[in-house]
Amino acid sequence: RDRPIQASTFRAMFSSSKLALSILAIAAGAEAFAPAAPGIAHRAPALRMAKINNDQDQAAEKVVDNEKLAAGDKGVYCRCWKSKTFPKCDGAHNEHNKAEGDNVGPLIIAVDK
Repeated sequence: RDRPIQASTFRAMFSSSKLALSILAIAAGAEAFAPAAPGIAHRAPALRMAKINNDQDQAAEKVVDNEKLAAGDKGVYCRCWKSKTFPKCDGAHNEHNKAEGDNVGPLIIAVDK
């Protein structure tokens, strides 16, 4: 036999659901529950990455290096921004990887003869 839900039980369920949703919204960020604008895909807010270039050409708007490789040449380039011979790799990523638990390594480009 079905019994009607008591008003006090309904209020308690609604109140705890509202609390749970509020906590979830805070944890996930308000954008996660906001409706997306028509025609725009909804996505979670982007995380801001820490600055990675703390040494190389700080005055430049963008650090760009160009190098021409001849047939048979190989270039080993830094991707951790910690090399003292930037843009060439000097192995500084090894110390960074140990300290940070990271796995970054160099970019190696070889040109066939």
